[in-house]
Amino acid sequence: MIGSEYIIKATQMLENEHAKLKRTEAERHAEILEKFPEYGELEEELAQTAQDIVFVVIGGKTVDRNEVIEKIKNKNQSIQRKMTDILVNNGYDEDYLKPLYYCDICYDKGAVNGEWCSCIKRAAIKFAAEDLNGNGALRSFEDFDLSFYSDKFNDKYECVPRETMKRNFEDCKRFVEKFNGTGGGLFMIGATGLGKTHLSLAIANELIKKGWSVVYNSVPELLRKLNSEQFGNSEGDTMQVITDCDLLILDDLGAEHSTEYSLSVVYQLLNARVSHNRPMIISTNLDMGEIKTRYQDRIWSRLFSMRVLLFYGTDNRLRTAGNDW
Repeated sequence: MIGSEYIIKATQMLENEHAKLKRTEAERHAEILEKFPEYGELEEELAQTAQDIVFVVIGGKTVDRNEVIEKIKNKNQSIQRKMTDILVNNGYDEDYLKPLYYCDICYDKGAVNGEWCSCIKRAAIKFAAEDLNGNGALRSFEDFDLSFYSDKFNDKYECVPRETMKRNFEDCKRFVEKFNGTGGGLFMIGATGLGKTHLSLAIANELIKKGWSVVYNSVPELLRKLNSEQFGNSEGDTMQVITDCDLLILDDLGAEHSTEYSLSVVYQLLNARVSHNRPMIISTNLDMGEIKTRYQDRIWSRLFSMRVLLFYGTDNRLRTAGNDW
């Protein structure tokens, strides 16, 4: 289970959201009563019907009890219809004054059948993901400049880099548009400085704004955290967070020291995401041959089960520094 500090944050978030909705309810109710005083009169009549039924059921001694109750129910329903007509006939939705809830599963109680509700679990994962994310600033699609890539045919790559990068760019935007928290992901392959990190962080930026939980960090840094939690003195929920977050973005695959431990953890991480049908975005500076040599078939197969985006061109950081390419 995610650490208690994140559960506390999640429950506080739920309480705050619930309080906002209750204020909205009160404001809406005051608005309707001010505009339509007759609505308030109908509310009083409606409340009286509830009291009447209680009196008949508990304290009443009428012989035709069922008949009386039926009449009260009919009156209650008639009043409700009149109240709905006031709203609808004046341009309001019939549910305008219905209770509002942040979560329609637990009705903002935070728990269901003695267990934390999914709204609490998702919020806790989101808070934990934010703490786990790397220090790199999020980017945007608007800042991605295709003019940095050559529009001439490249014999080495057997393509026009700008055309290839335009397809990659569109694939990344489409990934955001169709994202639903399940399915495969993107495997970005190419030399350093070609925009892999930029596009990954642009995707992260868009999905975080939509409320999805996203973890983005380098493979070496995540391995360091996991190693520290497993063998050191630090505590954390890194493996659970990177398993359960909506999207995991791993940068610099191949930059980690290649050991039996690192290979085991990389496999465990990839396998956990695949088993839970949760998407990933992974980038590497290694070429195809280096990937095949460095990683076992079971890692290779999971990497290439994702959509592969090949990045071509010359390091954009050199281009922006004034170097001719």
